[in-house]
Amino acid sequence: MYKIIYRSLSENGISCMASSASFKQCKIRKEVVFSPYESTRFIGHKTTGENHHSKIYALRKTWFSKYMDYIRDLQKRLEKSFPKTMHVYRVFSIGTKDFYNDLKQYFAVKKKKSIVGIDKLSTQELQLLYQMPKDIMKLTPFLLTAALPFANYVVFPIGYYFPRIFLTSQYWDLQQRLDFALIDHKNRLKHNKPLLRCVQASLSKIEDQCLKNKWNEVIATLGGGRHPAPEEIVDCKELFQGPPYSLKALGRRHVELLAIHKMAKWLPYKRQRLLERGLLIKRMDNAIEMGGGVNKIPTDTLRWALFFRGLNAVNMSTEDMRQWLNKWLTVSSKVEKQNISLLLHCPILLAYNHETNWTLLYY
Repeated sequence: MYKIIYRSLSENGISCMASSASFKQCKIRKEVVFSPYESTRFIGHKTTGENHHSKIYALRKTWFSKYMDYIRDLQKRLEKSFPKTMHVYRVFSIGTKDFYNDLKQYFAVKKKKSIVGIDKLSTQELQLLYQMPKDIMKLTPFLLTAALPFANYVVFPIGYYFPRIFLTSQYWDLQQRLDFALIDHKNRLKHNKPLLRCVQASLSKIEDQCLKNKWNEVIATLGGGRHPAPEEIVDCKELFQGPPYSLKALGRRHVELLAIHKMAKWLPYKRQRLLERGLLIKRMDNAIEMGGGVNKIPTDTLRWALFFRGLNAVNMSTEDMRQWLNKWLTVSSKVEKQNISLLLHCPILLAYNHETNWTLLYY
């Protein structure tokens, strides 16, 4: 037997001498020859462990799938048994999720504003900066009250039945958003006629006869049921740098301008707030121009822009909305900070006699 082993080792180039060095060499060669068996045992152990983990993963996946199926079935049963309750649940769950996403975007925009400046923001980002602080102030008391023990049983039904008062647009459906926008816009339109009368009453205070004649034609056009051309309005912009139509020269009754832009008339710093609103509109107009013009604005953003500037955009085609906003931008492009009051009067000058506004107000 030993001779056979010796002969096979010799054929493989291994010679075992009686010396200790040769014995060590033979031992090393033996380890090399038989090491694959040890590797095979290790691989088999590793493969067994991987199979074990894969079985656990498959078990978890199956359990999670069955759990999700159970949740879906439970939701369907609850919708059949308690349809009204489940509808309220969806309204608040989806609305809270949308509000949270808008809140994250709001803080991201504020961070971007601190880095690049407010003049580099897009139209949608400026819209978010304008709207979210109002939504936070309106919704925070409601959510804090709902967090009290057992208060949600009372607060949620109240919010559901009075969404315009207690909730924000994230919790409204499409029909509610349209209805509430029309209600707010109608309240703004009620102040159009008093403001136009204030503008007419200040006509006699204009000293420059040439400007007075031009402005008289603008007012006569409005009184005749039409709107002046944007170029005619721009020709009279000097009237808004000083008396009688600059922000500093506005009379007490002329603060109807605040209500037209959906601002409280009883709060202090009226002229400062009007200046900030005018600069915001100007930045939005600049953002539209830098973004490629009105043709690049999504339809929802375009409709919101018209409501924000004093025009009822319901039942208007996209092309009509773009044409009207282009007229606004023609005037806005010539407005600067010193005559920002002209931009604040544009809801009267460009939208007072518009058919959609009159239909909403009188029909």
